[in-house]
Amino acid sequence: MYRLIATDIDDTLLAPDGSFPEVNRRALALLHRQGVAVVLSSGRATVSMRPFARQIGPADDTEYLISFNGARVSTVQSDTVLFEHLISREAVEIVMDYARLEDLLVHGYRDEAFLTEQDHPRSARYARDTGMECLPTPDMVADLPRGTPKLLIIGDPRELPHHRDELMKRAGGLFEGVFSKPEYLEIMAPGVSKGAALGELARHLEIPLEETIALGDSLNDLEMIATAGVGIAVANAREELKGVADLVLDQTAAQGAVAEVARRFWGITA
Repeated sequence: MYRLIATDIDDTLLAPDGSFPEVNRRALALLHRQGVAVVLSSGRATVSMRPFARQIGPADDTEYLISFNGARVSTVQSDTVLFEHLISREAVEIVMDYARLEDLLVHGYRDEAFLTEQDHPRSARYARDTGMECLPTPDMVADLPRGTPKLLIIGDPRELPHHRDELMKRAGGLFEGVFSKPEYLEIMAPGVSKGAALGELARHLEIPLEETIALGDSLNDLEMIATAGVGIAVANAREELKGVADLVLDQTAAQGAVAEVARRFWGITA
């Protein structure tokens, strides 16, 4: 019997327009009611994930959030942080030195806000889409003295792979990068991934990985899909993810991919 379901949010749980399909919401609510651990897993900041978790049912601490691409694992109701892995100040400095040289837009994270050194329309749109506060700063490094769960570089999908390669040459083992969307390059501490976070949480809950299911759509879901007992790609997933998944669904996120999983593995019709 599967005791935990971990699902990506954007383009897996949510439709492309950002709406939460009712069939997916009901499926997770019914699974939660049956005692299945429901885990939302995203590159998003924790604060940006909570509203979706709280739509699943009466929020409690048997719902979990894997946020910042696995840098933080927390409970929904009390916001108890179970695990956290920050990028060091030194790593932030390396990334920001390169970003300033190349005029790249970078977001860093502190509390329930994100910081940026640039006044850019994309930051305003990101703030609107995520519900987070945007804090302008003249010096990201100075304003993140403890480091940050992740750095987000937003740019041209045609150019970001080159920038990732250049940053990895400078990393010195202090950070690594992954694409959550073609225009989003996520920088995290070494070893951080949704898959590693799923493993930490499963051990904490004393749930064997063989009894977990994970589903996603993008490259930052690869490790999670590979780690779970059953790794699932939604119908609209990237081909690279479909290639490593145990199962590729018939449904897209908008059509009710999560509900399809609930029906196939738990016999639940949402």
